[in-house]
Amino acid sequence: MNNLTHFQLTEAQAGVGARDVPAFIRVRQQFPRPAESDVAAAVRREIAPFLDQVGSGQRIAISGSSRGIANLALVLRECAKSLKEAGGEPFIVPGMGSHGGATAEGQIGVLAAAGITEASMGCPVVSSMEVIQVGTTSTGFPVYQDKTASEADGVLVVNRVKPHTGFTERVESGLCKMLVIGLGKQAGASKIHQQALKIDMGRIVLEASQIIVESERMRYIGGLALVENAFKETAIVKGIPMGDHERLVREENALLEQAYELLPRIPFEDIDALVVDEIGKNISGAGMDTNVIGKKPGLSSPRIGAIYVRGLTEETHGNAVGIGNADVMPRRLMDEIDFNATYMNVFTAKRLQGGKIPLLAENELQAMQVLMNFREEEDPGSIRMVWIRNTSKLDQFWASVALLDEVMSNPRLEVLGGPIPIGFDDEYTLIEPQLG
Repeated sequence: MNNLTHFQLTEAQAGVGARDVPAFIRVRQQFPRPAESDVAAAVRREIAPFLDQVGSGQRIAISGSSRGIANLALVLRECAKSLKEAGGEPFIVPGMGSHGGATAEGQIGVLAAAGITEASMGCPVVSSMEVIQVGTTSTGFPVYQDKTASEADGVLVVNRVKPHTGFTERVESGLCKMLVIGLGKQAGASKIHQQALKIDMGRIVLEASQIIVESERMRYIGGLALVENAFKETAIVKGIPMGDHERLVREENALLEQAYELLPRIPFEDIDALVVDEIGKNISGAGMDTNVIGKKPGLSSPRIGAIYVRGLTEETHGNAVGIGNADVMPRRLMDEIDFNATYMNVFTAKRLQGGKIPLLAENELQAMQVLMNFREEEDPGSIRMVWIRNTSKLDQFWASVALLDEVMSNPRLEVLGGPIPIGFDDEYTLIEPQLG
């Protein structure tokens, strides 16, 4: 490739070099930490009321997710075990819309990477992208459901309840969305998101989930909702009946409010730059949580001048959806992106922004030079920069020395060490500071 196609920003042009990157302090952030002490027992307790609907030999589908849910393999295994003890014949179906490249094999692979296999679950994992239509929305769009699940004698819906990255409503990410998007497979997810180009997504999820719950084609025996704390631990396990849609929405909404309270946050209202080690579908449906970075529609904080994303999680399998919310990325990251998986997700979600490629930095010194230039202040030492692992791991992070006063004045924050200078290796890759 012609070298002129590469970004040739020099230290003289940038006005800053390696020596100008500020020192950082290590910060610990305190969050509420409710946690379920025995997740397996909680699962069995919460689904027990649903088991009287299970007859001997009946095939019961359990929804499996791709969203990096804490203890998901344990939860699904306990669900399968309880259903077996009730006389049922459980099996797991992927409930993940277009993830895994929108192929049956790809979705089995996503579950397997999360430890969810026939051997580990003690029941089959049955994957298909085939759907059936169970209704039509008021705007004339079809509502689909997984054909395999529709042929079962019952379906147990399992999902985490959390704030959605693209809309605000009584229910956001949770059981209703699993019905509409996850179990709608690629075809259903695509149609629902297409409607959301002209009608609020939250309204569509509410309407479509009611159509699904009240459909004669489906038999939902119950839902199991999970809520996590800021440390990626299971905080709440709650069984919710599925026969009454209004009750489902009401009980899921109560859990959503608790999930908002437990959501980890960046503890600064205004920063110049955010460095993110990794994004991925196991971190957030949007790669990095837009509630955290202030890019969810309707949010105005935190204000982040520029975002630099360094890499992808292994669990995302190359799906880099959400990379468009970054402003800078290293050129080497291009080799890690599975463009089919990413673009299929973007196509299904009808959000072109999610797959756009940011400015490509040739090395990480150059990335720092870009971040340090796109702000109002000239003094390199004044940059307000935060360095995090990902948007779901915010209990500890690095902050530039310009944020020290704010850290010291916040009772929820504690300085663990520093200031420590930032270093680079021979290829100008960032070397994370080490506490002594």
